[in-house]
Amino acid sequence: MSRTPSSPLTLEAARGLQRMLGAAIEPGLTAEELDDVEARFGFRFAADHRVFLSAGLPLGDGWPDWRHGSDEDLRGRL
Repeated sequence: MSRTPSSPLTLEAARGLQRMLGAAIEPGLTAEELDDVEARFGFRFAADHRVFLSAGLPLGDGWPDWRHGSDEDLRGRL
């Protein structure tokens, strides 16, 4: 799973990274869910971050729950 810094993250590579996390992984966020988070909080995910969260949504200590987390908690993490 090697890639050069200039090559975009692929779904396959993102899933490989997620397997190494040791965190629970839920199904990834849809494009609509990602767009909703960006609109609610007024920022844009970087392209690689969008791919990472589309591949799977890590949950647990230290990971924001972009799907079910409260706006207050998520704002505090930003």
